[in-house]
Amino acid sequence: MSLPAVNPVPTQSLAEEQIRTPLQTAVRRFLKNKLAVFGLVLVVIMILLAIFAPSLAPMSPYTSYPDGTTMQGLPLNPTWQWHHFFLGTDASGRDEMSMLLYGTQVSMEVGFMATLITLVIGVVIGLISGYVGGMLDNVLMRITDVVLAFPLFLFVILLRSVVIHPTVATVYEVIGILGWAGIARITRGQTLAARKLEYVESARAVGVRTPSILFKHIFPNIMGPIVVYGTLLIASNILLESALSFLSIGVPDPTVSWGKMINLGLSWYQTDPWLIVWPGIAIALATLGFNLLGDGLSDALNPRAGE
Repeated sequence: MSLPAVNPVPTQSLAEEQIRTPLQTAVRRFLKNKLAVFGLVLVVIMILLAIFAPSLAPMSPYTSYPDGTTMQGLPLNPTWQWHHFFLGTDASGRDEMSMLLYGTQVSMEVGFMATLITLVIGVVIGLISGYVGGMLDNVLMRITDVVLAFPLFLFVILLRSVVIHPTVATVYEVIGILGWAGIARITRGQTLAARKLEYVESARAVGVRTPSILFKHIFPNIMGPIVVYGTLLIASNILLESALSFLSIGVPDPTVSWGKMINLGLSWYQTDPWLIVWPGIAIALATLGFNLLGDGLSDALNPRAGE
């Protein structure tokens, strides 16, 4: 008498495949995207350079060294010696490498802090507007429309120009406070869809308070688009800060920034082009990294994306 066939026990890998969480699925999608991983590497490098800039900088970025210019008072060419003007000097005899590293600190600080302020304001307004609805929704969205109607760059220039004693914090506060309208729109749209879901209606039926519904039930489930938008916004804020500094209304002296380095190097671009090439490359790599990371997160967090 033959025994009935016994189905084989699923292997460990098959079992793991069956119980994979949405987060694990998103991570797998992200890691398969080579451009997204490359963007993440660029972002991590930029963050590490910003953190360790004081230790990595071979010289002071604020000091004009007597041997930092030629006998004719011209900038020095790159020497490729780390501790002696590796990337050359500017017209004031300051070390370009050290200025680049300290400029990374400013760009990362402005990029992250301005984005954080923008997200806090925009997400709160979007959650309230989308969940409460009615007259409050109409009023908040009309205000949002007015803010979106003004060019952000010109608005930032106007508000930044009236500040008497600016600091780096002034720059990212102005950018952050004025940039909330876009994420408010996105959050409102996500909230309008989420408030009709069963778990939200159940929470409302049992008497859960509105703040708890918003921040414990709705917000965790709409974080995907917010994270993606925030990542892309960091790149935009870095570009905006560089543009403001290029126009001499960004971070104040003696703080070093990439945009200010390009401004100072414009007068020498024909004879000493590296003065604008180095900060230009830094800006390009920083924005490229965050944009690639944001695109990768968008694909990874998309539930309709295929494996």
